[in-house]
Amino acid sequence: MRSIDKLIVGTFLVFFLIALTIDYINAVAPMNKQIQDEDTSKWSWPPAFILKLFYWWGHNVDPFLLTNESITKVLAVLSPFVFAPFYLVGIYAICYKKQWIRMPMLLYALVLFFDLGYFFYQAIFGLEKSNNLVLFTLGYGYYQVFPLILIYRFWSKDVFETKRLKRKKTN
Repeated sequence: MRSIDKLIVGTFLVFFLIALTIDYINAVAPMNKQIQDEDTSKWSWPPAFILKLFYWWGHNVDPFLLTNESITKVLAVLSPFVFAPFYLVGIYAICYKKQWIRMPMLLYALVLFFDLGYFFYQAIFGLEKSNNLVLFTLGYGYYQVFPLILIYRFWSKDVFETKRLKRKKTN
């Protein structure tokens, strides 16, 4: 397995855990309502320390995360219910060198890039601006870089090289 593939698989594992814990909170919390500790204190999932981390992050870095307005909820639902299964499929496809994953990876990269782009816009220009833009960028910046890594890996020149070689054989 190539180094870039190991990076992608590792990232997918981390994103899978985040999707099923942190992103799950926004996905199942009531829409258009501030998420508060009282609302989630009796939840059995995610674990209490994850909820504490979520609230710390929301109060100190990303207050927009706690608003759970309709667009935030829609974007949050993608993570545990669409992206999480895709991460497992992606890991399988990378480990077993399945070529059919190329187009879905490129589509995922675009969705992730623009999805997190919206959160960056809110952190800088929105009503609920980030309390700490440096920490915000450290926490979410990789989500903007990772799609570029995926595009580099799955839209590589060997795709074009293969097509060129096939044309040469037919001529």
